[in-house]
Amino acid sequence: MTAVASTTRVPAAELRQLMDGALARRGVGAEHRGFVVDGLLRTSLRGIDTHGVRLFPTYCAELDGGRARAAPRLRWQGKARAALRLDADAALGLVAGTVAARRAAELAREVGVGAVAVANSNHFGAASVYTLEMARRGVLGLSFTNSDALVAPFGGVRPFFGTNPMSLAVESDGDELFCADMATSQVSYSRIKRAREAGGDLEPGWAVKADGGDAAGPVAAAGDVALKPLGGYKGQCLGMMVEILCAVLTGEPADHRLSHLYVAPFDRPRRVAHLFVALDVAAFTEPAEFRARLAALLAELRAQEAAGEEPVMAPGDLEAAAEADRGARGIPLNDDELARFRALDAEAPAVERLGL
Repeated sequence: MTAVASTTRVPAAELRQLMDGALARRGVGAEHRGFVVDGLLRTSLRGIDTHGVRLFPTYCAELDGGRARAAPRLRWQGKARAALRLDADAALGLVAGTVAARRAAELAREVGVGAVAVANSNHFGAASVYTLEMARRGVLGLSFTNSDALVAPFGGVRPFFGTNPMSLAVESDGDELFCADMATSQVSYSRIKRAREAGGDLEPGWAVKADGGDAAGPVAAAGDVALKPLGGYKGQCLGMMVEILCAVLTGEPADHRLSHLYVAPFDRPRRVAHLFVALDVAAFTEPAEFRARLAALLAELRAQEAAGEEPVMAPGDLEAAAEADRGARGIPLNDDELARFRALDAEAPAVERLGL
């Protein structure tokens, strides 16, 4: 049986103040602090805890150790009208990703399509941070990133691919945004990490043991495990597509050659790669008609007959519900996460501490 950890709800405004102060003490400029804090808070508010504020202490460790630069020198490369390469100079991934996504959207509004490949970056959080950023600028956004090897090939037992997520977001009618965000592994590695910390169980199909058996059951008995690709062989294909779009395209290390996010020392840049693509809907069709067709498609999907008591949902419905709840009640942190944030709060001068 999986252990149940207690949680504490912390208002987003308090976490924003704490994270902004911690980054400022580490020399991160105001604009870049905003990219990191906004991206992590937005992700947690939408209920994607694996890639939200719980990553913040690790990002601070990257800054402290030198893996990530507080004041990177971002360098643009390339002369094509619609495609650029960004050398991120070991920036925090949320900094590199936000800068690149915004530029991709600008290119799309100028010439119909924009693509920015990013080299020499770090873990960028949730892929949806950037597609939502592009969608709010009136374009259809796609984002991809490679990551350290945690996923076994289909039929294999050793990690070779990253969880290599992809996301698409675009505006529908009204204030609604379609947003799909998915890893190409069966689950995120954070699910395994949390099960280890809590002494819980792994679900069937999540991971494979070194002997080739399914790692379902008590995580303590599973030993070293590798995540399984989403949907077997097809998931492996998706993960490899992302690796090609990111690492191979930019000349950066393949997934299995990257250092691991959570593993010290934090003293060397990881050279993670990303790709952002933006499409100006107006270059292909009438934007108002597109939004109306998308709204109709989403409505028809939600109206489909359900197999059980839960209704059929569209991508983003769960996240919208979580955002409404957490915006009012705060972001849940378990005891370990709260302790890490308390440690960061204790760094601040006494007059600035929140006393979480």
